[in-house]
Amino acid sequence: MKEATKQSVSILMITLVASVAIFVLNKFTLPAFSEYQKNRVLIQEKKEVLTEIERFKKLAEELQKKYNSVGGDFYKIAEAVPSSPQFSNLLAILDSIGRETGVTITDVTFRDVQNKKTDSDLYSLAEVSLNLRGNYEDITHFFEETQEEIRLMDVVSLSMKKGNAEIVRNKKVATEFIEASVVIQAYYQK
Repeated sequence: MKEATKQSVSILMITLVASVAIFVLNKFTLPAFSEYQKNRVLIQEKKEVLTEIERFKKLAEELQKKYNSVGGDFYKIAEAVPSSPQFSNLLAILDSIGRETGVTITDVTFRDVQNKKTDSDLYSLAEVSLNLRGNYEDITHFFEETQEEIRLMDVVSLSMKKGNAEIVRNKKVATEFIEASVVIQAYYQK
């Protein structure tokens, strides 16, 4: 019986060791391994997110460099088609062109015009009516300078008449000049 008892005790011990091993495996090792696998997947996802963030960071830096290189162009666009009529700026532009070209602006009127074109929701019009006085070369130079101005403007009406006498200190002085009536439309965004 000693032999059978030894055998039974051995089987019991092997069963206990196997049971403890299975218990430890199920209770501690498998959850830890499962947690390890989850952490590996999470770390990989975080690495992918970090590489994506790094890619977006490089893209943002490239866009910033491009914006800085064309920032002046955005300023020019805002000046070409401002967000309001800016009548005072129009007056300043036309006055400086008149002084530069030697043309006298004798009368100026401004008005906001309803845009009746099909794409009227894109822009509005500020209308400037001018009466100019000067010689032909100066007036043509005035229009050339107006054309070169960054603010988008169109001359929609022009009439000229020749003047031949001017009153200076209560005396008529014979001079050759042209009087021009001009209507200019300047664009602005709504």
